[in-house]
Amino acid sequence: MGRPSLTRSSEVRAYLREIGFVPSKSLGQNFLIDANMRDLIVQAAGIHPGDRVVEVGPGLGVMTEALVECASHVTAIELDFRLAEHLQSRFSDIRNLTIRREDATETNWKELLEPGPVRVVSNLPYSVGNRILYELADPERTPTSITVMVQKDVADRLLAPAGHEDYGLLTVRLSWAFQIRRVRNVPGNCFLPPPRVASSVVHLERRAIPPAPLRDPQQFESLVRFAFTRRRKQLKKILKDFGAPEVETEVDLQRRPETLCLEEWAELANRLSS
Repeated sequence: MGRPSLTRSSEVRAYLREIGFVPSKSLGQNFLIDANMRDLIVQAAGIHPGDRVVEVGPGLGVMTEALVECASHVTAIELDFRLAEHLQSRFSDIRNLTIRREDATETNWKELLEPGPVRVVSNLPYSVGNRILYELADPERTPTSITVMVQKDVADRLLAPAGHEDYGLLTVRLSWAFQIRRVRNVPGNCFLPPPRVASSVVHLERRAIPPAPLRDPQQFESLVRFAFTRRRKQLKKILKDFGAPEVETEVDLQRRPETLCLEEWAELANRLSS
């Protein structure tokens, strides 16, 4: 007997009753149940036969089932021990799948992402999605690509231009490492239970070269993080608080952090490193 497809709400409800599982609101367990949306995400990921894939929050395994068919190996990270056991049972015959029962916010990503190419494909748990994305932008362990379902407001932040109210630390961090595009917005009826917020699929492709030359990536990271905790202040005051009161730069220090583009952040960080 084959595995249930779990791509219709009636089928998923019956299956959840059968295994005695109630989705957790605190863990953001909104299961993707739409086959067309799942296939769109997998297609957008651009997985090649030799690629390894990491999936965060596989849930009932609807995405997992498609990923194991096109990747050389899939590592699925699931926090909920009940779902991890369910996945072990459901995919017991699949040889190119490893299920890790752990918290993705504490995962050793460097270990998982080497050697490449490794692509992250996920319906990210909304409660920890930002934190995971931030970690994945670390220059020392950046995946080849990330294709994920996120809250629409997170997608808006990732794609916000400098000067927009949504532009912030997450925008700069992710945009520095990746070229980002929105694949499409997603209606709530693609999930069970339906989330209370709108969703979007975004694809992030690792940049071949950074947006600008950078002398000290750690200085850049520290400066941007510090500045956006004081985003309502002018750069002149921020730099003084940062310990660099005297900086010769072409960037107008009367401006505020959310107005600087990536190249200007690099210019400022490089001046501090000189």
